[in-house]
Amino acid sequence: MNLDWRRLKAVVLESDDWGFCAWAPDEQAFRVLADTPSWRGPAGRIYGRSTLESAQDVDRIANALLEFRGGDGLPPIWQANTIVAAPDFSRLTPPQFEVPALPLVDLPDTPSRWQRSGMWQQVGKAIEVGVWWPELHGLHHVPESAWLRALRRGIADARRAHEQQCVVCEAVEASGEYDPSEPAEDRSRNLELAFTKFRDLFGRAPTSLCAPDYRWDESFEADAERLGVVTLQGRAEQAGHPLPRLRHLLHQFRWPDLQGRRFYLPPRIAFEPRGGHEPRGRLGPQVVQRRAREAWGRGQPAVISTHRANYAHLDPGWSEAGRGQLRDLLHLLVGEGAVFLTDFETRQLVERGWSVRPIGSRGILLRHYGVPREPVRFPAPAGVTRVGLRDAGRRDEVRLGLEDGEVRAEVNPGEYLLEWRTD
Repeated sequence: MNLDWRRLKAVVLESDDWGFCAWAPDEQAFRVLADTPSWRGPAGRIYGRSTLESAQDVDRIANALLEFRGGDGLPPIWQANTIVAAPDFSRLTPPQFEVPALPLVDLPDTPSRWQRSGMWQQVGKAIEVGVWWPELHGLHHVPESAWLRALRRGIADARRAHEQQCVVCEAVEASGEYDPSEPAEDRSRNLELAFTKFRDLFGRAPTSLCAPDYRWDESFEADAERLGVVTLQGRAEQAGHPLPRLRHLLHQFRWPDLQGRRFYLPPRIAFEPRGGHEPRGRLGPQVVQRRAREAWGRGQPAVISTHRANYAHLDPGWSEAGRGQLRDLLHLLVGEGAVFLTDFETRQLVERGWSVRPIGSRGILLRHYGVPREPVRFPAPAGVTRVGLRDAGRRDEVRLGLEDGEVRAEVNPGEYLLEWRTD
């Protein structure tokens, strides 16, 4: 399907690390760990006081998104790449840490020092209003073999972090959950567990995947494909390749990037306020706007990456600055007429010119940018007896039917909010 991406001005907001119990659970943990190598290094200076999101963090992001409308009249959608479990620190007992496999606490539960009252309910509300779209980031974000080895050997920074219900230490920072240095059987098991727990948590399978720390190999992609996840983020940023800047540049011209069943998103545009207030900073709103224009000029969506650390922090001022710059960026993008998509929608539009995305439990968003009135079909949820159009003023443009659990729609090019009915 030859969709005009230059005209569409699509933006995908990919945000990593939601649900991840790191770096510091609280101020006490930060004070205890601040002089360890990981906290003194470059990553520690950026992430050291970042933390698991609270209900307020999620609510304020959702409200910021709802302040804006894209070129299609719809609010931006936040693709929250989510970690679905955390180590169960209470079952990891020194000095031997004897466990057959890393014990876990599954979201929405968390280890005791990471509890965030009402957070998961707020995630559900943001999903229901259609501004929060979870995708899979990993099981626990930890290279568990490397971490357990450091704990069992008594490595000082690993032990001290463990005492604070924290995983961050040099051994963890040097690897990743799906890093090729981790045992192959552990990586395969963890990805399958992550897939299952994500489906149990959100009531649907993931449709896109971003490996933690951009560390993975071909076997990871093969395992993901076997599980049915064939849309992959961050390929241009994948660790372990020489000349990373050149690699990133060359991947800008690989669109659409389809290899067999696998679909790779374009290179990410980094938007990382990091507590700052400079709109012209290297990772700030105005530079991101320029790079988005460049992506549209190449005929591809602008994929913007912004980590949770910008918005969930032990310093409230840091989080507020991040949200302020997010509003500035959204203002600039909306001024360009940008349309906000998820990875899931982007792939559908590439392959067939139309897409569907659930809006909570109440309905679905149909985008049709193909041949006018060409029939499209897609499944309806179990129990739905009728489907209707939310905008009564556009009913003459639409023919809808429901047969054998499938919606049949004939529409003109545009965007349509459809409602499920069970009466």
